[in-house]
Amino acid sequence: MASHPEVLPAVVSVARGSRSTWAIYPVVAVLLGLYLGINQIIGLRNETGIEPWKPLVWELSSAIVVFSLIPLVVRFERRFRIDGRPRRRILLAHLGAAAVFSALHVAGMLLLRNLAYSLAGQHYNFGNLGLGAIYEFQKDAITYGVILVVIFAIREFQVRRRSELRAAELANELSLARLKHLTAQVDPHFLFNALNAISNRMHEDVDAADRMISDLGALLRAAYDSDNHVLVPLARELDWLRGYAGMMTERYRGQLAFHLDVMPGLEALEVPRLLLQPLVENALRHGLGAGRGNVWVHVVQIGADIHYTISDDGSGLADAAVRPGTGLSNIARRLELLFPAAHTFTLTARQPKGTVVTLSFPAKH
Repeated sequence: MASHPEVLPAVVSVARGSRSTWAIYPVVAVLLGLYLGINQIIGLRNETGIEPWKPLVWELSSAIVVFSLIPLVVRFERRFRIDGRPRRRILLAHLGAAAVFSALHVAGMLLLRNLAYSLAGQHYNFGNLGLGAIYEFQKDAITYGVILVVIFAIREFQVRRRSELRAAELANELSLARLKHLTAQVDPHFLFNALNAISNRMHEDVDAADRMISDLGALLRAAYDSDNHVLVPLARELDWLRGYAGMMTERYRGQLAFHLDVMPGLEALEVPRLLLQPLVENALRHGLGAGRGNVWVHVVQIGADIHYTISDDGSGLADAAVRPGTGLSNIARRLELLFPAAHTFTLTARQPKGTVVTLSFPAKH
């Protein structure tokens, strides 16, 4: 009886599925069959009455049939994934598939060997069909199992690779967002206005001026923060937001009111870094350009999700769509990378005027 070929190269080829891979697929099957056949010839060198071409036919026929069946196994496994549920149903499905795999392998192998022998004017003797089928089945079952294990390993590798690429992309996005944020905070015009406001306030209210200096220092420290954590405690996110809001309300004293409402007990939850402040900044820049009006920020937990709601009573957005290149599109991209298919992000008009931004994402403890 012929031994079974290795299946790893074949499964890799099927899993990748590129045109170039499919082009070399039959070549790999033939080369592997020849390799195993030559080893058979060497192993039978002391045997008499066995012509050298026969071991080549045995191994080539086995390799060609197994390689031909691998695409069918791959397609079947996609329907009945070995890591799927329920386990019993999956196990029974693959036990039946292994039996079919072995039957097709034996039938195809006998067909090719009989054809080759008839061309040489000889008759191929497989021996007792029942015993031969049992002998082949115990090897085919192992071959089928190896194919499944390799399919699973390749899929897990691809999933992990996609996760690594997503993490790298997220790191790049966060670095870019941090750079943009840093540039905005140290912009000379911003610093000039902040220092001018502090100077004017100093003659009116020393304590208020002192608070503004403290808030400005907190802003600059955060801008230069080298912390690369993707998620931070909500308490830290709120501290940063309060510092920014304090600066803006002092800058537009008597005109801008900031309202923050946070459900108790959420401060320790892990949330994406620097999401709230850009949303408030967007409200000030586009809705309250003159710094006159109200900004409301609500943070609550509903079920397993954290919900942010940022609203203003300004002029509203002419186009509420998230456009590429805006701060909102950067936030949308970060949410997609962090919580794919598990977040919401919407812009709606507020009645009687203004804009409402809402977003949600899974809470992380």
